[in-house]
Amino acid sequence: MSTSVTTLSPMDAYRLLARDYDRIPNPMLALEQRTMTPLFPSLRGACVVDAAAGTGRWASYCGSQGAGTIALDFCEEMLSGAPRPVAVADINRLPLPDAIVDVTICAFAIGYAPTCLPELARITRIGGTVLVSDVHPDAIRRGWTRRFSHPIGVIEVKHHPYTIEDLVAPDLQLDCLEEPRFGEPEREVFAKAGKLEAFEEAARRPALFVARWIKGSTKA
Repeated sequence: MSTSVTTLSPMDAYRLLARDYDRIPNPMLALEQRTMTPLFPSLRGACVVDAAAGTGRWASYCGSQGAGTIALDFCEEMLSGAPRPVAVADINRLPLPDAIVDVTICAFAIGYAPTCLPELARITRIGGTVLVSDVHPDAIRRGWTRRFSHPIGVIEVKHHPYTIEDLVAPDLQLDCLEEPRFGEPEREVFAKAGKLEAFEEAARRPALFVARWIKGSTKA
């Protein structure tokens, strides 16, 4: 018996997914967490913006490390359990002044807003860090989709194709690019999700990327 697939806009999809988003075993989140965590600078006393924060996973982590955080997302329902303060905002038009943030994070949202990197750079101070993760564009080209299980069936979220080379902003210097594959830590998450049979094939190539940029001065 085939499972119905409903394709929705990001807003419509995440409104439906918000309630159970953190309860669903997700190997992508597990892989991203173990890849991105070592790339953070010192967070104690830092100002951090978790842009496209969803449920505020990274805002929670940064707050636990002594940072002051702001979680922003376009979906109010996703922000319901995020650490305060929060604001409903479009990642392409963040309601923040220029150059006020030490660390700006954008996790699993570039595929919905692939031209947002200059806006992330705008709010980041000179010398500050911009951290971005997403499903690897090569995985998307191989047929991977942004799908989630839901009581109504499988929800597929619309997204925009892009390449990592497209992610540029004039005042950001790429400092680190990680392209990890699933490993043994994620095998258990696949099992909990009832998808252990897919692990070996999924682990053959990079599943996501994590990029770290440092903001420099645009002045000569």
